[in-house]
Amino acid sequence: MKTIKITTVLLLSLFIFEISMAQSSLFMPDNINKAYQNGSRSLDGKPGGKYFQNTTDYNIEVDFDPQSRLLTGSETINFTNNSPDSLRSIVFNLYGNLYKKGAARRVTIDTGDAGEGFVLNKLIFNDETIDLKSTAVSVDGPNLTVKLAQAIRSGTSVKFTIDWQFVFPANTNIREGRYFETNYFIAYWFPRIAVYDDINGWSKHVYSGEQEFYNEYGNFEVKVSVPKNYLVWASGLLQNPDEVYAKTILKRFEESKITDEIIHVVSVEDIQKGKLTADNEINTWHFKAENLNDFAFATTNTFLWDATSVEIGENRIPVNAVYYEGSNDFHEVAELSSQSLKLLSEKAIGVNYPYPQMTAFNGHYGMEFPMMINDGDMDNRNGTIFVTAHEIAHSYFPFLVGTNEQKYAWMDEGLVTFLPKEIETEMSDDSTHDALKNAILTYSYFAGGKHDLPLMIPSEQLTGRTYMYLSYSKAAAAFYTLRDVLGKEVFQQSLIEFIRRWEGKHPTAYDLFFTFNDVSGENLDWFWQPWFFEFGFPDLAVVNVEMADGGAYVVDVEKAGKYPTPIHLIVSFADGSQDFIHHSAKTWKDAGHQLRITIETTKEISSVKIDRTKVPDANRGNNIFEVRNGN
Repeated sequence: MKTIKITTVLLLSLFIFEISMAQSSLFMPDNINKAYQNGSRSLDGKPGGKYFQNTTDYNIEVDFDPQSRLLTGSETINFTNNSPDSLRSIVFNLYGNLYKKGAARRVTIDTGDAGEGFVLNKLIFNDETIDLKSTAVSVDGPNLTVKLAQAIRSGTSVKFTIDWQFVFPANTNIREGRYFETNYFIAYWFPRIAVYDDINGWSKHVYSGEQEFYNEYGNFEVKVSVPKNYLVWASGLLQNPDEVYAKTILKRFEESKITDEIIHVVSVEDIQKGKLTADNEINTWHFKAENLNDFAFATTNTFLWDATSVEIGENRIPVNAVYYEGSNDFHEVAELSSQSLKLLSEKAIGVNYPYPQMTAFNGHYGMEFPMMINDGDMDNRNGTIFVTAHEIAHSYFPFLVGTNEQKYAWMDEGLVTFLPKEIETEMSDDSTHDALKNAILTYSYFAGGKHDLPLMIPSEQLTGRTYMYLSYSKAAAAFYTLRDVLGKEVFQQSLIEFIRRWEGKHPTAYDLFFTFNDVSGENLDWFWQPWFFEFGFPDLAVVNVEMADGGAYVVDVEKAGKYPTPIHLIVSFADGSQDFIHHSAKTWKDAGHQLRITIETTKEISSVKIDRTKVPDANRGNNIFEVRNGN
């Protein structure tokens, strides 16, 4: 991973702004409070002097048989204990155990996909073979815990060697899957060492198919062996293209890396000819990647492949789109991906795309991985733009910045639902499309209903529509409101500084809150408290409009809901003209529950209403006040 570069704004001099625990009214659980007291995290939002993070470097060789769907792997993990603790046990995440018979699941799988899950054939700790049937080894769903005969002391490195097998699901598509019988997007496919952090110790979340992930960073060297004419893309740079591609395919691939044009690397005719790879019965694809917290790969023998590249800062980033013949509009996704990378880097976020390539795979729904996204066909082009920009934006959260999706799914989903909205509208060829308006109206539809819970409830405690609504819609509305409070420039400065501080690390929600406080120079607890910690909803009401002395009008706006909300008023005059009034949610910081707005005008006002396309608002019944006879 390259060091990030700021591309669109210069950071202004940061305010000197001390934050003490007494100044923050936010509730903080004991385990998080202790991290700040112990100095691993700082109340100004920076990693503390005692912050630590372990490293997990993987060297994996895997054989994949597309017919049997069997993955047979051997991996070596070099683990460094950077924590202050001696670790007397090690925890492995076996996410593929979601498909183990009898596993606890919050999702439905095809009955034919229920099997043995991960089968471990060998586990070696340094030079000691561990008896997998001993009492020192226990399995709790996806978590394998091994009590070690010798503790891993602080500051030391050890090696684990694992041989394993896993049968990939045939018919269940949960973020990964098999498509058209012979094409695969493969994720969660190898045993990995869990995160051990300063907040929870070992992360032992039981992956049930719903909440997403929290993984440790490390370097990857991966060799994937597949049959002839199966192409492979992965979360890493291919090291041996001249050994695995057919000559014609290699030539087009190399050309695509130096042009803005779309190159059709694999066409229908190429597939029919059956000359996609080197003429070996088995080809081994060798990939390397630095400082990633996940690794996925895709392999196909019938999908089309478009490729191009885009200049981001000083680098040219290769972009791939891999899709099935007859896809609705994936033939545009190479171009849409390039535009997304450019606009996210230079406009929406302001930090250069941090990885050396991007591949969009035409599987199903939408899911993100480092350097890869797995997206299905959408109903229309606007949907395709959304899912492309959204999943690519995940490159920043949770990959560049390693947020804990099991605790705070809204940190990544909310940000990457909100941040690309304006560029989605910019990329659309539909002049009526307003992605941000649609997001606000979606949130308003659910606000105040049974699914509307505080965002700070740990995501692992949520399920179904509640989990989705909070993580995406409500969080996006909260960030929209915050940007309106701070202004675009300060909001972006705060976000960039948060990325800079926590690149390749594991921030909590409080690290985000405190960084924004620090950079903005303002204690924003008045905003964080209701929007993230409290039950409630946004609701504004226009309760009165009347003439004032001197011919002006006064408008009384009530904060009927609990959350501070921006004010966007549409003032309609009797002559058919309109005016617009805007105040950010900060207006309510000291205003109580009612605000009087004076409108200096000589024209007669006919109505004043809340613009619900720009205001998160739970109740449309109190949004308009009709003025009769000038009163």
